[in-house]
Amino acid sequence: MPDSLGSLRLQHRPALAPSLVDEYRERGFVTVPAILDTALMAALKQATDQLWEAGRSLTEKTRHYDLSAGHCADSPRIRRVSSPTELDPIFEQAAFDSVLGDIAADLIGGPVKFYHSKINFKLPGGGEEIGWHQDWPVFPHTNANLVALSVPLTPSRKANGCLRTIPGSHRGGARSHWADGRYVLNCNQSMSDRELATAEDSEVDPGDVVAHHGLVVHGSAPNPSLDIRTTWIIQYAAADAFAYTAPVIDSRHRNRMVRGEPASHARVEAGFIELPPDFSAGYSSIYSLQTETKA
Repeated sequence: MPDSLGSLRLQHRPALAPSLVDEYRERGFVTVPAILDTALMAALKQATDQLWEAGRSLTEKTRHYDLSAGHCADSPRIRRVSSPTELDPIFEQAAFDSVLGDIAADLIGGPVKFYHSKINFKLPGGGEEIGWHQDWPVFPHTNANLVALSVPLTPSRKANGCLRTIPGSHRGGARSHWADGRYVLNCNQSMSDRELATAEDSEVDPGDVVAHHGLVVHGSAPNPSLDIRTTWIIQYAAADAFAYTAPVIDSRHRNRMVRGEPASHARVEAGFIELPPDFSAGYSSIYSLQTETKA
């Protein structure tokens, strides 16, 4: 994508049919099929493959790379690449200048800014489960108008641990992500059998986008298949939503406007906020935290 698109960055061009926006507001998530063109997807996939290859030689996790046990050059086990917008310009261009920014503005309903992004690799043959959780309690803002866009870079299926979401759960407010005095980064303890029975699988292909609200409960099963599941996730926030806590994934692009103008006031939603731990010293990934909690 050419750099000249940067001149269009602040011009919101609606991308979604009103029915999709209504579905998102009612259910807390929505799938947008075949919205990204093949050239962009090919460029994102190529850049992701290059980042994967660059991580082969690592011997320990870094600010950008989170590694699973047993990682080595001959058998790489990379679980996450954080802030890829800092590592390859195609991710920055796509997050800010492509239709992704318009989708975010459609769903936010006004000016929108970038918060963070990451590439998650669910490794074949047992890639880890992600517990039920909400995004907003992990990085609480003055209001909950946050949206995450999941961009599958490989086919995402139930068989390889695709995203699962509880429809309508965003309307129930924030849930505790602590248990027995420990931060567990999941709300599994609050899930009822009735809710679990409503969970929906997001089976999608490259070119599709799944959007979910900052308070919708979601997770994913392990990946017992032989196929890796790779997803780029971009977290956007309303311009008038300001973080209460240190970012879990920092980036030089954090809080940069995507569409519209910066807010002159914070919009504050009333209520009590259960804070996460202080992540200012660093946070690698949900995978690492889950491993530490189990240990």
